[in-house]
Amino acid sequence: MATRGRPAKVLTPNDLLTLQQFLENLPYLKKNQKLATSLLHSKEFSELDEKDLSLLKIVHREKTQFQQRQALITQIQIKKRNQQQLLANEIEILQLLEQEQDQDTFFRLDRALESYQKIEKAALENRIRLENEHKRDILNKTNKALTEAQKKRNAENQLKYALGGMILSIWKHFQVGIDPNNLKKVENIIESSLLSNSKIRNSALYQEAFAMTQDHKEAKKLFFLALEKLPTYNFGQEKFHKALLKSVYKSQ
Repeated sequence: MATRGRPAKVLTPNDLLTLQQFLENLPYLKKNQKLATSLLHSKEFSELDEKDLSLLKIVHREKTQFQQRQALITQIQIKKRNQQQLLANEIEILQLLEQEQDQDTFFRLDRALESYQKIEKAALENRIRLENEHKRDILNKTNKALTEAQKKRNAENQLKYALGGMILSIWKHFQVGIDPNNLKKVENIIESSLLSNSKIRNSALYQEAFAMTQDHKEAKKLFFLALEKLPTYNFGQEKFHKALLKSVYKSQ
């Protein structure tokens, strides 16, 4: 079964040589560092057992962490030179650097750097979290907007398809041909039909027919029946519908 997490550190002779040089350059050593120094001076690499290697791995990891903390000093000093506002722990670190580096001050400075490193790490993780949340919010809003737009387009396309099907069915029923290269003619016919229908409904004759029937379908039938019946009535010696048309035509 594969192991999770970071692979276990395997120390090489070069790692131990680097560790030994690092420990020799430190002004003060912790307990584990003293034990590691003793091991590195007293044993060859081949003579180290599992217990020895376990201790050296711990001290090697602490070396890396110490070097990372020391790098923060340069970062703080640059911040000061650029006249940026310093945090309380940054001011404390700079003040410790100005003091005589006895054992107490050395370890106090290291603890201050360790605390500062944890705060910086937490702040960085929080910034990353907020940035990720912001990106996620933007992505969600974008996806939602795209989804709503897609729904609208789908609805419009379905409506176009349905209307197209109805028009083709109506044209087929009335045996009217459609020229695909002259669809403007179809548009004009539909527009004219809608306009005529609107005028019919707004006419006094239709309104009276609807008042009698209270049904638009029946009112439309009655409207056209009345028009068909017009030629059956006379106005004096002339057909009523002809007299009406002449009167309307002259008044235009």
